Amino acid sequence: MHALLRGDILQRIRIGSGLVLFTFAATHFLNHALGLIHLETMHEFQQWRWMVTRSAPGTFVLLAALVAHISLALFKLANRTTLRLPPWELAQIALGLAIPFFLFPHIVNTRIAHVFFGVQDNYLYELARLWPASAIIQSTLLLLVWLHGCIGLHFWLRLSPAYRAATPFLLFVVIALPLAALGGFMVSGRAVAQLIEDPTAFAQVKQLTAWPDAAASEALAKYRFQVRLGFGAVLLLVATYVFWRYYRLSSLPKMVIKYTGGPTVRVPPGPTLLEISRMHSIPHASVCGGRARCSTCRVRIDDGVGDLLAPTYPEAITLASIAAPKNVRLACQVRPDHSITVTRLLRPASTGPQAVDVMEADAAGAERPLAVMFLDLREFTQLSQSRLPYDVVFILNEFFAATGSAIHTYGGWIDKFLGDGLLAIFGQHHGVEAGCRQALRATRAIDLALDHVNAKLAAEIGRPLRVGMGIHAGPLLLGRIGYGEAVDLTVVGNAVNVASRLEALSKERDCQIVMSADVGRNAGHLDDLPAPTTVNVRGVADPMQIICISRGRDLPVSILASQEDDERPIPKNTTEMTHA
Repeated sequence: MHALLRGDILQRIRIGSGLVLFTFAATHFLNHALGLIHLETMHEFQQWRWMVTRSAPGTFVLLAALVAHISLALFKLANRTTLRLPPWELAQIALGLAIPFFLFPHIVNTRIAHVFFGVQDNYLYELARLWPASAIIQSTLLLLVWLHGCIGLHFWLRLSPAYRAATPFLLFVVIALPLAALGGFMVSGRAVAQLIEDPTAFAQVKQLTAWPDAAASEALAKYRFQVRLGFGAVLLLVATYVFWRYYRLSSLPKMVIKYTGGPTVRVPPGPTLLEISRMHSIPHASVCGGRARCSTCRVRIDDGVGDLLAPTYPEAITLASIAAPKNVRLACQVRPDHSITVTRLLRPASTGPQAVDVMEADAAGAERPLAVMFLDLREFTQLSQSRLPYDVVFILNEFFAATGSAIHTYGGWIDKFLGDGLLAIFGQHHGVEAGCRQALRATRAIDLALDHVNAKLAAEIGRPLRVGMGIHAGPLLLGRIGYGEAVDLTVVGNAVNVASRLEALSKERDCQIVMSADVGRNAGHLDDLPAPTTVNVRGVADPMQIICISRGRDLPVSILASQEDDERPIPKNTTEMTHA
């Protein structure tokens, strides 16, 4: 099952209803934007919209979506055991609670006025009534609805690689549509306000729109007050339930939750493990926000797993997608009722939406062809012997800042730092061919970046820093390896050893870069590089072809060609083989 479709039935209904409401809002705001063209254009498009939204099926779907979305959101809020949430989730909750106080009166002034008092609530009527007296209120409603919907969509869709690829275009739409809607509202509102300055024209507008008389206006005002009061009462009821539930849980006997490598806390039964972590400010990864759509909050139950309730269907689906063993559970779904010991398997700092698909595939290990770069700072032992530790750390940080920036700029990631060197991986997202090209670009950028580092540290160290780099490409096991808090994504395989040997060989050959011919071949630049030579590499059974480059800046300019092809994600079924 796709990650976007995971979760319990209530979550799916909430997402479905939210999509219906967001689609209605988007088309409504697009209708506003047509005010930049002409009031008549707004009116014509509105008639087409009404054929759908004011039909019997359309009315039923919209009403059901509105009631379901608000009810389920309040139900979820009432059953939370903590409000220590990520900022985006707090913002979405706050926006969602504010919207009804603006939206319900607007519904009264439009649909209710139309159904019960025969008002023709078209744009002519609405603009004459709203501009300029209620312009700020309506603009605020528009922004609240749009922000609330966009936050929800983003943190749902960010699990999809296709969405992440389309983010730049969608960001433009997200910004442009509300700005155009507000602009259309302002332009058309001013036009109508100028029109009704003439008493005769205003009288004609009232006649055309069946403007509510004094009695109807008084009734509508009463309804607006009642819907605000009613929703306020519902919120008060929810708040009362939350306080009662908190008091009831706090009176229950406490259980002990022990985190491996972390604190031990005492809590009453009721909250999920993820909520327990948040209640006690314990860092805990959770990309999907605790909705069982990703596996980033997973924990290993080291003691007490047998007494936990079996995974629900949404949790079981997500755990099955990563071939998790029986003692691994999702912290957002487990509600312990006895003392347990747990290990958080993913560090919060190492997780993010861009890597959710990678994390799930690599939970049990995935074999992929990748490009590997070993980099070592030459003669640093002698350089550091006569310096204070603070000076050594300062020099290393300057060096790693420059090299790390070059690696990340060209699509690589640093697997680990090795004292005065590092191991970097390329091609994780875009394939080994693109990874080899990225690695070559990174080596060139590192060589050039060292000029700036050496100029900055010239007075400090007295001589330039020099590096050696070894690059190889081959199949690697990519997985999360370690124990407790030390678990992290890393690579294991013969290609790493070969890259290390090539880096050592660069010192013997008195050059900055030694790469395998496979790297040049995968990169598509073998003909542009120096002729390969065949050597015996320690730890490699057969002789292999290598290419020596004096300095990164000597690499051919062709490696800086357009990177568009390198930024296209590779299909999973051709690049990884998950190991159970």
